[in-house]
Amino acid sequence: MDIRCCWNQEQVNSESCPYVGEDDQDLLFNRKKRFIHRCLECPRFVEDLRDMNGDLDGLPGLFPYVIEELLSLRAEVKTLGSQAQSRSHEIKFLHEVSQVLQTSVDLDEVLAMALTAVTAGKGFGLNRAILLLVDKERQNLRGHFAVGPRSREEAGRIWHEIREHDLPLKEMAQKLLKEKMSIEREKFVDLLEILTTPLSCGDHHFISTLNGQKSERLQNVSQTLGLTPVQRDNLGVDELLLVPLISKNRRIGLLIADNVINGRPITDEDLHSLETFALPVSFAIERASLYERLQEELNKLTLANIQLKEQQEQIVRMEKMALVGKIASNIAHTIRNPLTIIGGFARNLFKNTPEDAPNRTYIESIVRETRRLEEVLQEVLSYSESLHPTFDWWDINQLVTRVYSGVRDDFELNKVSCRLNLAPGLPQAQVDYKKIGYCLRSIIQNALEALPDGGEIEIRTARQGDAIEIALSDNGPGMSPETVREATAPFFSTKESGSGLGLSLCARILEEHGTALEIASQEGVGTTFTIRLNIHRED
Repeated sequence: MDIRCCWNQEQVNSESCPYVGEDDQDLLFNRKKRFIHRCLECPRFVEDLRDMNGDLDGLPGLFPYVIEELLSLRAEVKTLGSQAQSRSHEIKFLHEVSQVLQTSVDLDEVLAMALTAVTAGKGFGLNRAILLLVDKERQNLRGHFAVGPRSREEAGRIWHEIREHDLPLKEMAQKLLKEKMSIEREKFVDLLEILTTPLSCGDHHFISTLNGQKSERLQNVSQTLGLTPVQRDNLGVDELLLVPLISKNRRIGLLIADNVINGRPITDEDLHSLETFALPVSFAIERASLYERLQEELNKLTLANIQLKEQQEQIVRMEKMALVGKIASNIAHTIRNPLTIIGGFARNLFKNTPEDAPNRTYIESIVRETRRLEEVLQEVLSYSESLHPTFDWWDINQLVTRVYSGVRDDFELNKVSCRLNLAPGLPQAQVDYKKIGYCLRSIIQNALEALPDGGEIEIRTARQGDAIEIALSDNGPGMSPETVREATAPFFSTKESGSGLGLSLCARILEEHGTALEIASQEGVGTTFTIRLNIHRED
């Protein structure tokens, strides 16, 4: 048989085989390689096979080459199939993770999903993941969060729990977010603090990796000079994966991963997988961080808007009260002079009228009612004052005692017993003596009017933290909740003859002192008025 192909020759020259190019000269001297790579595709070889008519003389010697190539191809196909299956699993896993990363604006949820993906067996399967983030001031690469066991015993418990429940990756991340986030933070708080590194340390391995924007598999960690000795000792591994998190050339942070428990070597595939994963994680973290800062700014604006509204309402109230005060002042000044003349003549008549005179009772009524009118006018004038209080440091027990001495006759006239319960050794309080004294007299007068048939009043002082508390309690009929709410409103009064300015002015004075008049009342039991005065000194 006339052999056309060179398959049966150990060596050939370039003229013998036109299918061997200049770059394939080694095939001229290697029969096996020439047969596999050229003869099997050569049309001359196909013609030789047809001409053999079953006579395989010399051809069986080539069969081992064919079988060897076939087995090699099978192994390659199996490897490719395994890689394809692994890539399919990875794509499915990345799709599941990306759904959370692309939709969530909660930073903790993003971190829980990302670090669960790095450490879970259904994810990348590394033992530990540590996240360092650039802080808001962009001064430090700060340890932010970490996930993983810190001992073999803990690892055994965690892996047993994972096998027992066999949760999907998303549910594992949700479990971490809801149940274990604070535990993981507390567990790694010391390590996160140790790994925190200033961005200005350009020669530090963390910072250089972040600045270089290139992932690295760091081997022989214990010998690496780019980390501090404390960091190397606390990491406790010889091999680390460092993956920078970058979003549009903006440094977000650094992802650190290792196999601190099982010591499994980190592969190039681990490195490439985490590099691919780092991009959506970076975007998700930046988006969540921006949203968090946006919420903070929104809350600030909302608070500022509320404060502005309150200030506007206060200005309106002040304008109304200024108008009321002006009107009240004009009326009071108009009435004051005639009333003073009437009161003076009435008191003079009362002094010069014998006790047994039949008209003495009428004159006494005129004096009493004139005095009441003068008190009402004084309240009106005090309410219309716009002067700022004059603060100084005063002994509150002395102030209470002096006010009590000034109204003792009123207690006797109204058949009311008053008990003073003053705490000894109280520090001085910063008050306007005159105005706080007026407040006490107004509260006492209000209590006396609530006890027309007699009763009991207790005035007590005590120290409460950084304040002195003055409390006045009576056993009168008490007030309804509606009356308590309206008690300090201007011109509100439950009595036909009242001006309704006493408690209102008292509340205004206390507001100037940075405090408020507290009223606690129960119908049928009595009422307690409480004032708290500042004792804090800013020397």
